[in-house]
Order: sequence, then C-alpha cells, then structure tokens
Amino acid sequence: MFDRRKILQLAAGLPAVVAPATRVSSREGASPPNFIHICADDMRFDDDRYMPHLKQTLRDRAVVFDRHFVPRPGCAPSRAGILTGLQPHNHGVLGNRRKVGGYKVYKTLEDNALPVWLDASGYYVGHVGKFINGYAHYAPDHTPPGYSDWRVIADQGESYTDFKLDENGTMVSYGDGAYITDVLVQKALQFLATAPRPFALFFWPNCPHAPAIPDPRDAGTFDNVDMPLRPAFNEADVSDKPRQIRRLPLLTPEEIAGIQDYWRRRQETLQSLDRGIGRLMRELERRGLDGNTHVIFTSDNGYLAGEHRVPKGKGLLYEEAVRVPLYWRGPGVSGGSAFHGPVSNIDVTAAMVELAGATAGRTLDGRSLAPLLKDPDAPWNSATLTGCTSANGVITRDYRYMEWSGDGDLELYDMSADPFQLNNVANTGPYAEIQSALAEALHMLEGCAGSTCLWTGKFPPPPG
Repeated sequence: MFDRRKILQLAAGLPAVVAPATRVSSREGASPPNFIHICADDMRFDDDRYMPHLKQTLRDRAVVFDRHFVPRPGCAPSRAGILTGLQPHNHGVLGNRRKVGGYKVYKTLEDNALPVWLDASGYYVGHVGKFINGYAHYAPDHTPPGYSDWRVIADQGESYTDFKLDENGTMVSYGDGAYITDVLVQKALQFLATAPRPFALFFWPNCPHAPAIPDPRDAGTFDNVDMPLRPAFNEADVSDKPRQIRRLPLLTPEEIAGIQDYWRRRQETLQSLDRGIGRLMRELERRGLDGNTHVIFTSDNGYLAGEHRVPKGKGLLYEEAVRVPLYWRGPGVSGGSAFHGPVSNIDVTAAMVELAGATAGRTLDGRSLAPLLKDPDAPWNSATLTGCTSANGVITRDYRYMEWSGDGDLELYDMSADPFQLNNVANTGPYAEIQSALAEALHMLEGCAGSTCLWTGKFPPPPG
C-alpha cells in the first residue's frame, strides 16, 4: 500500500512539465485558435487540492474564475447549457430523466448548438467521454450534428472498468483491465495527433461521479488522508435554514465515516484524470500547439458531502453544489491572474463563439468572458442566476440569495462575513435593503433571455 502523504509531499515538488503558453495576437488574420474544453463530472470547487498536474500545467497559467457557478446543479442541465449558451428555463433540460430533460429534450436542440456553430466556422469538432444523460438509452448509435470525431460513453457512464464507447458509429466494448479515464485520455491524445486545425475537443470524463471507482494503481492511496471538513459540515444549528434542511438530523458517526471514505475514493478517482491532463498538456507542447490553443477546465456541478447535514448530492443551491472550478489558459490570456466576479458556464459558451469567430444560431443568454481573459479588471455583470427543483437564487460577489418554492422560505448569506453559509440573514433589519435589491434581480432574471440575462445593477455594500 502506498502512503499518500509521501506521494503528496513528492508531488508538491514536481517540476513544471510545460513551458508557459506563448501569447498569440488576436489581430485580424491570425490563425484561428484551437479549443480543448475539459469537463469533469460532479467535481466541486475544492476537489483539485490533490491534483498537482492540473495545478502546474493549467491553473497556475490560467485566469482562475473563483466565483464560477452553474445555472442548475445537475449533469444534463449544466451540459445542455454549455452546448447551447442558454439558461435552463430557455433550453428546457431541467433534469437528467426524460420527463424533465436529459437527452430526450436536448435532442430537439442539437441541430443548433455550439458544435454545429464551430463546424460551420471551419472547426474540426470532437467529443470524448460523457455526453448528455440518457444518450445511451435513446440514441447510442447516433452522432449528433457538428461532430467529426465522436467517441462517447455508450452506457450510463457509471462503470469505470467495464464499459462501451460509441466510436464514430461503431460500438466498442472495453474490459479485461481497461480503466475508463485512461482510455478516454488516450482517445483525446489520438484526436490531437490526427485532427486538422483549427479543432475543438470536448473532453468530458465521467470522474469522480459515483460510484467513484479508482484506477487500481490509485486504490487505497488516500487511506491515510483525512477529508478536510468545512465549518458547515454536519452543521450544529440549522434553525435558521429552510424546512427541508431543518428536518435533517445530525449525521451519525457511521454516516460521517461513510462520507469520509467516499471522499477518499473520489480523490483517488481524480488521480487518473490529473495524470491525463498532464499528458494532454505535454502533447500540446510537443506538437507546438500550446501557443494557439485555449484549454478550459471545469465541472458540470459540484457535490455536497455532509455540509448543512446533507449527506450527499447536488440538487441544492449551497456553495458546494453550484460552485465549480473554471480555469482558462490560452493565447492572449492573462495567465496567473484571477477574476472574482460571478460568472456562469454559459458565459464560457459565449466566449468560445467569439474567440472562434463563429456565429451562434440562437441568441445567447451568456456574456462572453473574452474581455476578462485579457483584463480581469474589465467591466462585468454584478449577478448571475442559479436554480434547482426546490429554489431559485441569485449570486453576486458578496451575496447568495435563495427563494424556496412552495413554502416561501428565504435564505440570504453575506459571503464576506460568512463564507460557509452558516448564518441566514434573510428578513433581518441590517440586510433589508440588500435583500430587496437581490429579490428584484432574481425576479427579473428568472424569466430572462438574451441581453436581459446580463445583470449589471449595483447592490448595497455589506453592513459595516
């Protein structure tokens, strides 16, 4: 058994494995940039602390959007937003199952989506990994329009060691020791070796989604690592929370042990992705592509693991579920910088369209991040919308405001004073003006479309 503590100590001293990205002019006539969009599955914003290759080859050389949120914390709704640039209330994929979304609904949108727009602009578009939930059930042998290279998980995407890929219309089974992340990384490397330029690759591995089975070489390597416990873990006093949370009992010691063990398996499962990212970045450098390729790393949603007594899941609007990583490295990008305003994954879509010189076939709800890639101090939205089955909310740099459906419960958190969302200040005197401004923004954004989704109004500062 490996001692993970020793491995992490060694990892902390790893040398950089690629040179800093060359900055390429965006002047007219420059070669169109390539894109690699990497989307992990259920990876929360703090899950990368043990991913040294991601940190050294990507995050440290990227603009870090540290307040990046998904419009709806669920696999299919989030991925549909990335591919359409629309808020969930406009694209209609409100869940993973066919009655409320999944691939059955997304299929009605796929003729007019980001891959089609990129293809029409001369891009060679590939997809490797997971797609929209339900694809394997409704159309396992169907390649959606816009893609020239299609290597997609053709079962439910929950098997790590016995799985099928639809490889450009041919169903290929993998077993006999094949590990899914390693196979997907190899497919991505093959894409880089054969794709004409410009290219756009959507590399969407299914880790660390349940059941989070690690590569055998990583199994047990986190047994000696304790799960970092945020102050909201097994929150002692939830009397200020909505009824749905107040009804939750304190986690038992057995439940806590199970949560911690599952966290270890998730971290072990991410190790194969971390190594794969290092391989992809080295291959970009070896082929001389790193200077003209935008590499975007994110996740479809986060994951609650005991915070506010919620033992597991992602269908709520707390920080651990809706906030996910967003690191953007590429030509002309102000690497090593950070942006602290609220951004959404549909803003990534708008930026890819702009930087590719493509034309979207629909009015986008997102706002292009392109100006922020060069200048993190550029003007930006003051709020973004998020929602789930039980609540809608608005997110700003300083505040999180949620209105729960049905029972009228409200939540307001001052993140400057309470970053772990322990003290609900909704309906308190000092925050009355702030709450009113946030409620106004939320009610306008709930039905927004196009430019009306870009909220730039000012909010009162936190009370002294």
